[in-house]
Amino acid sequence: MKTTTVILDQVVAPVPGGIGRYALNLVRALTARVDGIRSLVGFVPRVSHDAVSQLEGFIPLLERVNVSPFPRAVLARAWECGVAIPKHEVTYSPSLFAPLAEYGQHIVTIHDAVPWTHPETLTSRGARWHRAMGERARRFADIVVVPTDAVASRLSTFLSLGDRIRVIGGAPTSDLIVPVDSENRRFALGLPDVYITFVGTLEPRKGLEQLLVALATIEGLSLVVIGPQGWGGVSVDDLVTRTGIAPHRVHALGRLGDSDLAAVLSASRGLVVPSIEEGFGLPVLEAMSLGVPVVHSTAEALREVAGQSAIAVDVHGKNGTIKLAEALTGLNDETLRRDLASRGRARAAQFSWDASAARLESVFEELN
Repeated sequence: MKTTTVILDQVVAPVPGGIGRYALNLVRALTARVDGIRSLVGFVPRVSHDAVSQLEGFIPLLERVNVSPFPRAVLARAWECGVAIPKHEVTYSPSLFAPLAEYGQHIVTIHDAVPWTHPETLTSRGARWHRAMGERARRFADIVVVPTDAVASRLSTFLSLGDRIRVIGGAPTSDLIVPVDSENRRFALGLPDVYITFVGTLEPRKGLEQLLVALATIEGLSLVVIGPQGWGGVSVDDLVTRTGIAPHRVHALGRLGDSDLAAVLSASRGLVVPSIEEGFGLPVLEAMSLGVPVVHSTAEALREVAGQSAIAVDVHGKNGTIKLAEALTGLNDETLRRDLASRGRARAAQFSWDASAARLESVFEELN
């Protein structure tokens, strides 16, 4: 039986973000497809026993979870330098946190080209680390997985990967189900009657400031911000002060569990994704799966994922916030919202984690 080691650091990270959600759902679906030919073993940096137990609960069909003696920060630096790399027969890394070396076979995932195209939106150390690991992927990866054709095209400008790229996207999680007590949950969270949502880790490239500037020009519409603190010093309170929007119109909820997320999203007038750049944009599909209209930027990956089932807005330049405000005002049209909801549900139904896992399974077969 061939053993594949799956690097699951992002799933147990303090801020899992979209990559953690991708890794969890994809690996969980993959373990459900394993037929006895391949053994899947998890690998994480040094974390607490509780974190390992939680991971085993999330992905119960893993054969086991191996824990490194080193914490993530030490491993990240070591693997960047090509040292302290464990010898595994086959390694699948759902991110660039990957033990890449000349021995063994390696499948590694690069989720976006942001470290190359928009390094200013990351910490300088983060941008350098991602580019360095991208170079190691160029040297040692047998196959590089990306979430969209848009990322494949962008990466090809910066990394010579030849025919090693495979596209495996995400899908709405099966755990995102609207609970029966949604109204009570929204009341407990102190939400207004009419609001739009923003979902994502708080970081510079997500476009939250542009959204607040646009929203400040519209009366009677509030914003619910869902997502953990990321990097770049993005503070909702600071952005509220800077943009001049009334503080009572902005509700920052932090990270939510799937039940609360579904309760909040399902009653939203729309999800807004004004990102400068994205690799996939999982919140787009998850909102669509709940029948929530979506407004997104013209980032190529978002266009690819949403298809013709959402409103795309060029948020760049002086007119960007004006166009964004017009799109938000347009959501007042109930007929438009119903149309977007219908098209969105149909679009989201075209994606599934089982289909993504099947594609990943075929990638493993390429290495045999």
